[in-house]
Amino acid sequence: MTDWAQLVETDLEYVPGEPVLVSMHRRGYRYDNDDRGQAVRLAGKPRGWLQAAEHVVLGYSLNVNRAGVVFVQGFEGRDVDELAQRVGATSAALHAELLELADAEPARLKST
Repeated sequence: MTDWAQLVETDLEYVPGEPVLVSMHRRGYRYDNDDRGQAVRLAGKPRGWLQAAEHVVLGYSLNVNRAGVVFVQGFEGRDVDELAQRVGATSAALHAELLELADAEPARLKST
């Protein structure tokens, strides 16, 4: 069983010219797919970002860690390409949600 790692391109972009890439690692029979934290890195961490991230990834049945990395672990026999595409879609959705949260933040601060 050969271990390997690669970046997979999706057909998605965070913003024009900034493609959504998914990191795939194979270790034995296990596959790890993640967005390398790119959605959070590009959008920033507005107040409430982690709760928003947890809500977004829940809708895709994935995970997010406290560093903002969207990830899923799979095992041989599962469609790892589909998992990578799902990580990409989740990452793009998270990026959009965080931008909306950041836009709403000044309005919330003014109203308090």
